[in-house]
Amino acid sequence: MTDWKQQVRVQLETVTPLFLGGADPRGEPELRPPAFRGAMRYWFRAALGGVIGDSNLDGLRQLEREVFGDAEYGSPIAIQVRQKALPSASYPILPHKTPSGSRRAFNPKQQFEVILGTTRPVDPLVWVNACMSFNLAVWLGGLGLRSRRGAGSLRVVGSTDSSLVPVFPDDPEKLQKLVSVIIRSALERGKTLAEKYGVPVVSSLPSSPAKFACFAQGAEIHFVKDWARTPQDAMAAVMRKMPKADYLGGISPRQGSPLWVNILYASQAYHLLLTVLPSRLASGRQDYQKVSQLLQSLGGQKIQIKGWNL
Repeated sequence: MTDWKQQVRVQLETVTPLFLGGADPRGEPELRPPAFRGAMRYWFRAALGGVIGDSNLDGLRQLEREVFGDAEYGSPIAIQVRQKALPSASYPILPHKTPSGSRRAFNPKQQFEVILGTTRPVDPLVWVNACMSFNLAVWLGGLGLRSRRGAGSLRVVGSTDSSLVPVFPDDPEKLQKLVSVIIRSALERGKTLAEKYGVPVVSSLPSSPAKFACFAQGAEIHFVKDWARTPQDAMAAVMRKMPKADYLGGISPRQGSPLWVNILYASQAYHLLLTVLPSRLASGRQDYQKVSQLLQSLGGQKIQIKGWNL
């Protein structure tokens, strides 16, 4: 019997330089499934936090185990990456500074294929939630080094099932509208999964700052149209606007920024999608009022999504 098999083949294109270290972090970049699995896990947790809250860690682990497995339970979701030899070059890690250190990265506008599938009979809800987490990872985040500041941005240019993984439209207005659909769908599927597996659903989003990066009160998403005309200019312009401040993350103590910058390409221009997940920082110096002011200074339009930040 093969009726249980599920699969979607996705054609991706790099929008900005993609820094993915291999055996030698400073050598040639490598495209490998663990990079996608890690990003999908992150955004799956982010969506679930807005569904079951940030205090039910046992429930979070239970649902995460169903989709991505753990040390004792293999994931029913397989991820394959297929590619020809993608050209790479050295790119500055801090494109707004001269001089700046550089690393090898895959060039923008390079295409490769990612295949999502099931390895055994699985609850259809598990499969759908895996696809939703893939969508969030591609739309709101990115892969590799400096992905929170626009590097490693990707876009879907082909999909064998657009109802699960939609193709990015070449129209900024349609891009903006599809963001709402992507997030609402992830939240709705996450809620249905939690209810089916007996994990209590909260009636409101977690208070800000949340215990981990998730869709919490104070979460924001902004779309800035016509930000730049080249991927390098888009990244450099973003970095010039970013203050060196503890509330945006840092190295000591090491903590990821609560602000994700994804660079989208449509109509021969580059646009920004800015997402804030208001969580507690290791330094304890979070200040989401200043983060919100930063987003306002970048311009664009705040996206209101019913069931998330509305």
